[in-house]
Amino acid sequence: DVLKDYHVGHGKNGHTIFWQLDELGEVRTGKMMKYRTDGHRDKTAPWNFDWIHSALFRDKRHPEYDEDKQEMKQCYFGIHLLNEWKRTDIDQTVCIAESEKTALIMAIAYGNHAKQVWMACGGIENLTREKLKPIIDQHRPIILYPDRDGIQKWQQKAEQLHYDRLTVDARPVTKWWREEDGPKADIADVVVRMINQAPPPPKTIDEVRQQVPAMGKLIDNMNLTIEPT
Repeated sequence: DVLKDYHVGHGKNGHTIFWQLDELGEVRTGKMMKYRTDGHRDKTAPWNFDWIHSALFRDKRHPEYDEDKQEMKQCYFGIHLLNEWKRTDIDQTVCIAESEKTALIMAIAYGNHAKQVWMACGGIENLTREKLKPIIDQHRPIILYPDRDGIQKWQQKAEQLHYDRLTVDARPVTKWWREEDGPKADIADVVVRMINQAPPPPKTIDEVRQQVPAMGKLIDNMNLTIEPT
């Protein structure tokens, strides 16, 4: 469902295509990335990174795409959801990570249409007031989630943007970070590691008592039972 919401595509050459649709639903371009089966970039593959507009400019079969006349401007990955997911209150937050893959993982893990929209800026150089304008115009609260090695840069950038509803949350890559996450970990790296290390859900009353003592007391007080699934 998340891949469908974000219009993620797949190329015949094995690339994942992160389409950039703007707040009006118009296609700006698509970022093409080649991944290994473990979810990391395959930087050894030829043309492991490319853009749809660049591919069209190179393709002689499409002379209508003239690089000298192009007026394409990138936008944030996922910004089309501003209007597709109508907010139910003024505090529906826009959460911005750097990479598209991170935004997708977080949308899967913590997505809630009524409370938050996950987006990717694609790099700190794209954290500009111009690209943030559709979000700012709707007076949305914005939380920036930097990679571990970019915390200071993102904090400095946030100060330069002068938007009073914008904050930076580095806790996922500081408070919850572990050495095995790596020095350049982002919030998705931390969350995936935490999920993988989480104990399996309890199947018996005794397992509930062991893992969550307070829940065990509640079960005993209310004479509850656990039915097999």
